[in-house]
Amino acid sequence: MPQTTPIPNMAENHVSTPKTGENAPRVALESSQIRVLVSALGARLCGAYLRNKDDGSETNIAVNLADDAAYLDQDSYIGAVCGRYANRIEGSQYQDANGQVTKLAANEGETHLHGGPDGFDRRLWSIADQSETSVCFALSSPAGDQGYPGTLKATATYTLVADNRLRLEITATCDQPCPVNMTSHAYWNLSGKFDQTASDHLLQINADHWLSVDDKLIPQGAPRDVTGTGYDFRTPTKIATNLPNASEGFDHNFCLTGSRGELREIATLSDPASNRSIKLFSTEAGLQFYLSQHFNDTMKTENEVPLHKSGGIALEPQTFPNSPNRPDFPSPWLKPGETYRHIIEWEFS
Repeated sequence: MPQTTPIPNMAENHVSTPKTGENAPRVALESSQIRVLVSALGARLCGAYLRNKDDGSETNIAVNLADDAAYLDQDSYIGAVCGRYANRIEGSQYQDANGQVTKLAANEGETHLHGGPDGFDRRLWSIADQSETSVCFALSSPAGDQGYPGTLKATATYTLVADNRLRLEITATCDQPCPVNMTSHAYWNLSGKFDQTASDHLLQINADHWLSVDDKLIPQGAPRDVTGTGYDFRTPTKIATNLPNASEGFDHNFCLTGSRGELREIATLSDPASNRSIKLFSTEAGLQFYLSQHFNDTMKTENEVPLHKSGGIALEPQTFPNSPNRPDFPSPWLKPGETYRHIIEWEFS
């Protein structure tokens, strides 16, 4: 069986957090090429260790922190599944099809970000099922949680579908109409050196358009053509090369090509120095690309390595930000009787 630790009482999982000094249950999934470590705290990816075929040594390429207390002490969402709604909702409110206004908990000024101040990243998920190659986390979010209507039940299932490929399947149901947009907030640095910048990585995104944002990082206007901008990653491009021409920095949604609902390759991240790469696949319509700008040397990894300010790259497949307030964006609405399903896959080499 996969490595795990005893499961705590999950009866109050909408308010429970680990006791000081204790970690939530963690499960290791292993193949000949990779070992991934996932936690019940936030259904979180706590490490992705690539194995050197020559000597069997491992290099972790997913930014992590020392322990659960460190994750709870900051709001960087490192490795977590974000929900009910990943990214931003303007003014922490939305109006549904019946004209009813729902007010949500704000946690970024007046903005609702990544599910609110007590989002799914801070919850203890239960371990619903596990095998040698898979683990399923489950969470129940009661009506009124962070302001959202209805009782929502979610699962996040990590599966090794090949020796070098990890799948995350996220599902949700709700007994009232509710906007849902869930993703993984993993940060990557393929060098494995988290005290160094990741801006020298090459990034390729299958997107012809991107969303410009205001000073609150809320999308403004219609999608813009990437041509001639610092947001053109249609061919592999060094992030640092595009940065001077990216007038708004890098914390933006890219409008992906292909059909929403179809699992397809959406991006590639590579590090020429280490010769490591990730192919990213998703069924969603958008990809949020964020080059970390808030890491600091008080944030340390499991090996006590301080994080570089731009030491991580977040590639978050999702629907477009603020979509509950933008009927022109891909719909985030989940209705009773329906099942929200988002599949993300990472192929490592």
